Amino acid sequence: MAKAYKPAITLYSFSAEYITGKLSLEDCLREARDMGFEAVELVASQMVPEYPYPSDAWIEHFKELLARYELEPLCYSAYIDMGIRSDRDLTEEEIFHSTLNDMLYARRLGFKFVRSQHAISPAIFKRMQPYCEQLGVKLSIEMHAPHHPDVPVWQEYLAIMEESNGQLGVVPDFGIFAERPHELLLLQAVEDFGCRREKVDLIVQHFSEGLPQSDLDRFELSTAEQNFAEEVYKNHGPAQLEWLDRLVPHSFHMHGKFWYLKDDQDDSGIPYKKLLQRLSELGYSGYIACEYEGHHFRDDIDVKDQLQKFVRLLNSI
Repeated sequence: MAKAYKPAITLYSFSAEYITGKLSLEDCLREARDMGFEAVELVASQMVPEYPYPSDAWIEHFKELLARYELEPLCYSAYIDMGIRSDRDLTEEEIFHSTLNDMLYARRLGFKFVRSQHAISPAIFKRMQPYCEQLGVKLSIEMHAPHHPDVPVWQEYLAIMEESNGQLGVVPDFGIFAERPHELLLLQAVEDFGCRREKVDLIVQHFSEGLPQSDLDRFELSTAEQNFAEEVYKNHGPAQLEWLDRLVPHSFHMHGKFWYLKDDQDDSGIPYKKLLQRLSELGYSGYIACEYEGHHFRDDIDVKDQLQKFVRLLNSI
């Protein structure tokens, strides 16, 4: 089977190390290069000084770093800050200008794509097409759980993409294919929320066997355990691989989300082998940007080890 991806990384994967000062931006880029990644996605609001208006000096500095470490600028991840004012949300016109501003800076930095969020309305999304064509920068929206292609607003987005002449697209986040809770979520339930491990394992087994949540009522679960069961049943389920058939034609790149890998054989929650097999069958040959998010659950995990396991996992498939 031909490899169905190119290895990229969103620098968001280094969040904990960057925020605590263990790694600088240059360190993150060097680590990415050393691990074998070829391109980077930059979360602008996190790592761009003076965002949303980076200085000329910083722009040149960043471009020099990319050249030094031979990394391709893949995606400039924008942030629609609906809370920038304390008295109201942004208006549609303000969101339009914010998006256009991000596209202008993305072009100056050499990025091919800008990733927006679903706070951008279908009307504004459609309005951006001629600016994409003029600037040579494509605009996409991240599809993040709990969203999926059958959500009504996403049916609107996908219809707009169909008519956009390849200028507007989607960034599928593999979290939408999560079949089981990952190990860090189980540990959090026990260590932070007071669930009993045997009850956590019981809930997961019950869910994995396809039994209804209501059957758990006979097991005398605590309130915390009931809440955990609710989360498991609400946010997980059999991966709908047919969604990829609708997403691949509009995918400029994808987010390889994961939270924790015990080894480099497969992810315990997201079926990477099945996903990449389907992507290969569909002829997808774009970038999959590794997106580690275990830092949301624990701060004592070796991030470099996790990222290296992810690279080996993808390379083994």
